[in-house]
Amino acid sequence: MKKKVISVLVAATMVVSLFTACGSTSKDSAAADKTKTEDTAEASDKEAKDVSDLVIGEIEYAVVEDGGWAQAMHESMLAACKNLGIDTEKNLLTAEEIAEEDPSLIESTIEEMVDNGADIIFGCSTGYGAVLAEMQEEYPDVVFAQYENDIYENVVEFQIRGYEGEFLAGYLSALMNTESNQFGFCASMDEASVRTALNSYALGAKYGNPDATVQVLWADSWYDLDVEGQNAKTLIDNGIKYMGMEASSPAVPQTCEQNGAFCIGYNINMQPSAPKAVLTSFTWNFAPIFEEIMQQTADGTIKIDTDYYEGGDCAKLADFNADLVPADVQAKVNELKDKIASGEVSVYAGELKDDQGNVLVEEGQVMSDEDILAQDFFVSNVTGGKK
Repeated sequence: MKKKVISVLVAATMVVSLFTACGSTSKDSAAADKTKTEDTAEASDKEAKDVSDLVIGEIEYAVVEDGGWAQAMHESMLAACKNLGIDTEKNLLTAEEIAEEDPSLIESTIEEMVDNGADIIFGCSTGYGAVLAEMQEEYPDVVFAQYENDIYENVVEFQIRGYEGEFLAGYLSALMNTESNQFGFCASMDEASVRTALNSYALGAKYGNPDATVQVLWADSWYDLDVEGQNAKTLIDNGIKYMGMEASSPAVPQTCEQNGAFCIGYNINMQPSAPKAVLTSFTWNFAPIFEEIMQQTADGTIKIDTDYYEGGDCAKLADFNADLVPADVQAKVNELKDKIASGEVSVYAGELKDDQGNVLVEEGQVMSDEDILAQDFFVSNVTGGKK
């Protein structure tokens, strides 16, 4: 049975990565962000309060020290609270191991948070949206925010333009791999966000090496130490020495380290788990987005149908492993990062074909963020894709 824990967490006991701001993040910037309905949304008329007095609810599908997604979310939450002066010992309510497949558990968790004075409740995984939307009708004075919500207009959506960081990860792998055109990718579930990570990594590898191919193996699970490790070992046995990943456990980096291979970590900085294998890590930094939602809630200006969708340092690479990545390679990756930020390089620019030879984006065109988020394809240099 899954357990529910609503606990007051002491920030001092956690390792928190504090960040500054996301690149190109203005909510009024049409290039960076999208809004479901621009003119019909009414700002909250709830009385303003000091942001430091907010009570925050955080619902996680796993424990917050899972070494992956939940930990990245939680560290972002702690950082946002610290930056806004919110006392996490008193005002942060965290529910761990709340199964997305259990609506009654989600509902009872929300009710308990509301009873404890929650002003905002964040659903920190994709599967809480339906229940949050229903509970918002019951508790209209509470702001409900959901990761990756494109359906419910009474729930704030937040997500990160992660494909920029994954593109850089693939490019780094290509610069490091001077002996082969083969790359690997350990994927979790075959769904849109994972395909986006995979395809972006593959496009980055191709940007660095036009002949690069990326073999993907699927765990068919969001978290499975054994399968993830086995998949990494299979790729290595197939002659692949450099790989990316979209998985939460440290099994892939550790397997790489044990077998003389290298990888890009995911979710959080995984270098401590495998210092001889992790070149860098793709990391999620939701702190600036959380801060904006919290501040606007406190000010009474939050619009519940708004989508917070940002890139730049929100989807950044962790510090390079200086023992593995030469300084000139680091400089090239940082140069490409600047080109992406300036718009000189677009990750999903045409001509772009899928693995069946179909043209996805014509020459001179760029795929929309909406199509990137909903992608149901694999780019031409991916092998082992499935739908």
